[in-house]
Amino acid sequence: MGVAIPIPEDKREEVLSLAREGVARNEITRRTGVSTASVTRICEGEEVSFDRSLTAAAVQARVIDLKAARLGLASSMLDDVQAARQRMHGADDNRAFLDGAKAVAALAGTHVRLVAVDKDDATGTEAAKSMLGQLAQALGVAAAEDVDQVEDGGSV
Repeated sequence: MGVAIPIPEDKREEVLSLAREGVARNEITRRTGVSTASVTRICEGEEVSFDRSLTAAAVQARVIDLKAARLGLASSMLDDVQAARQRMHGADDNRAFLDGAKAVAALAGTHVRLVAVDKDDATGTEAAKSMLGQLAQALGVAAAEDVDQVEDGGSV
């Protein structure tokens, strides 16, 4: 391990200035040539933090993309199961039938595992519950306002 060379003060100020402007850590590294670890240390020392909301949004988008890809693959697996079943039932001998049965079992098992990955993902369910709860609350407020309006002699 080599001896660490101190980062010049003007470079440290450039790093801090970029970080305060909201420039991402990796972009600061590209612009300044200072390693990401050093950028992190410099900013932590001055209590400058990085906005991670874009990172969180990108991760969430990637999770959604991967889920969609798994669902597409699981759907394709069902087509493959059907094709393997047709070959199995069209087999001329017991060996070909057995090979087809093994293919069907493997493909069906893969399909089940792909679907199971997202089965316990309650994110969609929780989001729906949250939305329905907010809707119910808004409807309750609107209904209460209507009742108040009728009691005041207005019309609904």
